[in-house]
Amino acid sequence: MESIIMTVSPANSMPSSPPSEKLSTATKISYGLGDVGGQMVWNLSSSYLVLFYTDSVGLAAAAVGTLMFVARITDAVFDPIWGAFTERRYTKHGRFRPWMIWGGPPLAIFTVLTFSTIPGTEGAKLAWAICTYMIQGLLYSVVNLPYGALATVMTRDSGDRVALNSYRMVGTNFGSIILGAITMPIVLHLSGGGGAATVGGFTATAALFSIAALPLFALVFVTSKEVVRPVPEETRVSLIDTFKTVLGNRPLMLITTMLICTMTSQFGRLAVAMYYIIYSIGRVDLAGWLMPIPPLFTIIGIAAFTRFAKKLGKKRMVMISILSSSISLLLLFFVGPSNLVAVVVLSMLYGLGLFATPIVLAMVPDAIDYQEDRTGVRSDGTSYAMTSLAIKVASALGGAIGAWCLAAFGYSADAAPTARALMGVNVAVNLMPAAILLLALIPLAAYPITEAKYQAIRARLESRTPSTGQSTEDQ
Repeated sequence: MESIIMTVSPANSMPSSPPSEKLSTATKISYGLGDVGGQMVWNLSSSYLVLFYTDSVGLAAAAVGTLMFVARITDAVFDPIWGAFTERRYTKHGRFRPWMIWGGPPLAIFTVLTFSTIPGTEGAKLAWAICTYMIQGLLYSVVNLPYGALATVMTRDSGDRVALNSYRMVGTNFGSIILGAITMPIVLHLSGGGGAATVGGFTATAALFSIAALPLFALVFVTSKEVVRPVPEETRVSLIDTFKTVLGNRPLMLITTMLICTMTSQFGRLAVAMYYIIYSIGRVDLAGWLMPIPPLFTIIGIAAFTRFAKKLGKKRMVMISILSSSISLLLLFFVGPSNLVAVVVLSMLYGLGLFATPIVLAMVPDAIDYQEDRTGVRSDGTSYAMTSLAIKVASALGGAIGAWCLAAFGYSADAAPTARALMGVNVAVNLMPAAILLLALIPLAAYPITEAKYQAIRARLESRTPSTGQSTEDQ
């Protein structure tokens, strides 16, 4: 398959605004609020869908683990194809912005359907779950992949890129705090107030959150501008060659591997955290207080520590983040759930240590610039799709590993958890995420782009790039 794509030659480059132009605070806040909307649908699935399937619908934990894995791997295959499509499709509103509007309503509908079921056998209910969850994941990619790619084309300024992704991560964690605090109380209230979460309670809650997400997606569309864009050249480049170029981008592949490790750890923990609160601690009434602790302190960590990335370097700050959060999880595993004060304090430290996600995401446009400098081809959509692919693979592995771990230790929703099952919950929530997180140090150690190297790359690109003074919206 061939198509005319946007390449960048050494003599023909692309920012449509001066390289020194800074993003306004309002633009950054609006962009970050887009991920609050994303969390309304994604965090709901990541944190509560396994519990919904096992305890409300009645599916076996092992089957749920397989379901999560198959659905997310399908997403992972779809993402690079979708990224290649979006970066080639030019509209008067840009390449990525329109999908915030076009993809939002279908995503909202299928989020509600995902948190529903049908009458019949367990096999029929499992088939419904597979279909709805798989389609929801694909539609989430339709919205979220262009949303993430926007950050690569809204500015070339390295500091602004870190700031933009910091605001995004604040939005992510702010959304997680809101959902963690209100989801289970709302579900229980809409379930009739009997103390047990029902299918109907989850369905109604999903509808409320999905409707709330739509205006936040629209806000990103209204306030963002694509100012870094390739200039069209009549050069036929096959999709295969595009993928080869992206896959040959060593820094991007190391970032992708790093994200798989860090996000598998986080998604795996999120998927089973409610089991730890309900069964290990034995206090479902504290869910609204305990679930928001890590994301709340992640926001504090982002505000306190990401500023040091410019001085100490992105790589060093990511290493500090990985070590501090994994040590907190190991301590949580050995302390155990009976010491509630220690659980709270260590959960705070764990969240505080997760400050580096915006720094890792800010490495992605650096790697895209690296590719452009080396090959003359800029593939924002396809490159960002690799990070989206990493997150989807991580979601597949995290959710599946957590559910499989519960099944391996004998968890069953139909019986009171045994001591062995409770040990499985502790392993799935604390020990396994810590071990997987530490694996991210391997690709991080090999990451080659230092701050000095990136400044040299940026200088070469800017020397080739005349400013046109015209944004995508001006065309």
